[in-house]
Amino acid sequence: MRTLKHFLLAIFGIIFLSSTTCENDYNDINVKNLYIPNLIEIETQPSYNMNDVLYINSSFSRYLPEAGYSTLLDIYKTTGSDKYCFRFSLEKKSAYNTWSNLDINTSLIIDKGEFQYGAICVLNNVTNKYEFRAGIPLLEAGQYRISIESYFNQYSYSNKVNVYIKTTVNDLDNEGFYNFTVN
Repeated sequence: MRTLKHFLLAIFGIIFLSSTTCENDYNDINVKNLYIPNLIEIETQPSYNMNDVLYINSSFSRYLPEAGYSTLLDIYKTTGSDKYCFRFSLEKKSAYNTWSNLDINTSLIIDKGEFQYGAICVLNNVTNKYEFRAGIPLLEAGQYRISIESYFNQYSYSNKVNVYIKTTVNDLDNEGFYNFTVN
């Protein structure tokens, strides 16, 4: 009888321990996922010529709607991060019909925000908006495409809540590229 009690206690213990984990609770509590459309814009033109500049920008409030809540979420207060980032890249088509990544790190014209391995939207304390705007000088004729990851990560992490923002980008094709030609 004593062996049966220990056996049943062990079985119930295993079932109880396998049905609970700390990891899921931590992730659910410390992560917020938002969906806010149209936070990244490619400033398109009808046509592009050599020496034109193609701009990419993003400007969004630190106060964002959160599904299921009537008040806006202050992402700065929630995360402690004054910077959010997203990635984009520029590719050029070669004579062999292959695409090659171009290094744009040193040639970008930064109007707002920063660029370091990606676009960094910096909080403007006057407007309470995270802002980024940079231009890509178009120095050679050819066919180009830009790809943009349509989500934001906070640039610095703390022991506070992490907020990830999924968004949309104007003028991307079904494969996620903005295609254009420079004359």
